Amino acid sequence: MTFFEELKRRKVFRVAATYAVVAWILMQIGEVTFPALNIPEWVMSTLVVILLAGFPIAVIFAWIFDKTPQGYIKTDAPETENIGGMNVKVDNRPFYLQKRNIILVLGLLIGVLIGTYSGDSFKGSIDNKSIAVLPFDNYSTAAEDQYFSDGMTEVIIANLAKVKDLKVISRTSVMEYKNTTKKLKEIAKELGVAHILEGSIQRANGRVRVVGQLIDANTDEHLWAETYDKKESDIFELQSEVAIEIANALKTELTDEVKARISEKLTQSTIAYEYYLKGNMYESAGHSKENLFAAISEYERAVAIDPDFAEAHAQIGKMHAHVKWYRYDLSDTRLEMSKQSIDRSMNLKPNNSIVRIARGTYYYHGFRDYGKALADYIKARELAPGNISAIYRIGLIYRRLGDYDKAIEQMEQAIGLDPRSALMLQNLAGSYVAIRQYDQVESIVKKTDDLGSIMTKINYGIRSEYLASGDALRAKNTLYQIDNENSERRKLYYNFILKDYDEINRILDITTKEFFTNVQLYIPKSYYSGMASSGLGRKSDSQKYFNETISHLKNKINDYPDDPRFYSTLGLTYARLGENKDAIDAGLKAVGILPISNDAMFGTIYEKVLAEIYSIIGENNKALEKIEYLGVIPNGFHYGDLFSNPNFDSIRNEPRFQRVLNNLRP
Repeated sequence: MTFFEELKRRKVFRVAATYAVVAWILMQIGEVTFPALNIPEWVMSTLVVILLAGFPIAVIFAWIFDKTPQGYIKTDAPETENIGGMNVKVDNRPFYLQKRNIILVLGLLIGVLIGTYSGDSFKGSIDNKSIAVLPFDNYSTAAEDQYFSDGMTEVIIANLAKVKDLKVISRTSVMEYKNTTKKLKEIAKELGVAHILEGSIQRANGRVRVVGQLIDANTDEHLWAETYDKKESDIFELQSEVAIEIANALKTELTDEVKARISEKLTQSTIAYEYYLKGNMYESAGHSKENLFAAISEYERAVAIDPDFAEAHAQIGKMHAHVKWYRYDLSDTRLEMSKQSIDRSMNLKPNNSIVRIARGTYYYHGFRDYGKALADYIKARELAPGNISAIYRIGLIYRRLGDYDKAIEQMEQAIGLDPRSALMLQNLAGSYVAIRQYDQVESIVKKTDDLGSIMTKINYGIRSEYLASGDALRAKNTLYQIDNENSERRKLYYNFILKDYDEINRILDITTKEFFTNVQLYIPKSYYSGMASSGLGRKSDSQKYFNETISHLKNKINDYPDDPRFYSTLGLTYARLGENKDAIDAGLKAVGILPISNDAMFGTIYEKVLAEIYSIIGENNKALEKIEYLGVIPNGFHYGDLFSNPNFDSIRNEPRFQRVLNNLRP
């Protein structure tokens, strides 16, 4: 018997072919389903490695053994053998009549069908009426023409967002592809869209030339293409015309009302329009004090040229509300300026999504009036169903109302339209942390890491791991590896948990900050110095630093008497000094200014601090009552909060405390 015949007798060919077909089918299934299910690429790579490694094992097994009705036997046994009262023989029928071979061929056909057609069915999860408008190439040389070019992209996106049937990727995500060398199919895959609109714009001698083309990302087919030569003053009609033609090319339903909204002009002045675009650029860059005031300045230039520029007035009002919310100016004058601009915009265009979002933000950031804010945001979404700002802000409002399920639903919908927004991903991570779903945070952090942003990891990734495990040392070490200037406050916190007071002093010696703050907390440098001195047994030094802290905070309260952050830290400081009544009064004042009933997200922060105050001053029963309550509501206490916080050392061994701790253990 030849070697070839021996391989055939031992059924090596059959096993090898069967293994190859099954492996191929598995890889086909993985290739088309893993991306749709957002399964990491390394899983597919691992699957391929396992299948390749298993092939020689299967072949060797086939050489040595053969499967029979009585189980596996050595192939070396005679071709006919009595086993269990039955004769086992080699099947000598023709290839096409052998049952196993028929199954093998059917498997091969199934694999071909999966590879050929299933991809399309899974791609069906990508909305066929989805589109990304890539930044238009700027063929002009003047610096201001770059704003003009970007504005073309921005306004077309805003106009398409008014069409209910369309899924339109937001400006934030598409701007990353400016001057990119990536292929359209790759961009479409990253953004999760079926179509790409790309084009170019050139402005010279008072005229504008725009070239645009709509492309099916899967087939590279050009669904629409057009070249426009217009007067510069006709740019707004051109933007509307392009949006309407794109919507028609994608076979969407356009009512006369929607067409009217799309055709609505921003302004009659191209110069005012450019200032407006510059203001948008500063707003998109982040809500730092410098960016907000720069945006206000550009918007004010726009309305100085065109006093009837409703969207610019609205943006001015929104920026003033932001200035108040982010604690750059808490004066009543700031909100009065916000109201004046908002009222002006509402008088001009009450049924405009940008105007409605601005007024919603005025109610939200100015007064925490979530009912009025939500009504305006919902109206903005009705006017422009794909408006990412409206959808995202609706999610933020639901979070403030304590409905985290609806908040997450809206945020995930917003991220679907703005998949490369680190800010939105960070807020989604924070929402999952609030409801103690820590396992959801890791994948979000990975996405923001890929986007080049580390703030989600600092604010939520490291913190999520700590809250779930209570491992402050691990959190500290990870934070120090990043060593970002924005992480000082968190470094101080973890070193306090670990009682590393020398390290706290080291950080305070090199920092240039006099206080550490965000929209939730305000902690003077002197407070940390007092804690470190107290921990090192330097009582007189700690009292000096705590008294400095009290003086500092009282000055802040004198200027801004309705800010709960100052009272909260003041209560902790009094507690450190043993001034129990003042500590409780200050802690209760913070809770009274912003109770959970008014803000389910931030209200819990001051309740948690009050629990620490009660624990420090020995009001154990009150501390435990707070802990029990905050251990069951969203954004309350977490396992890590309680596990090793020195502020709870006095009640750590209480059965009630341990019961809450055990219930919070993931």
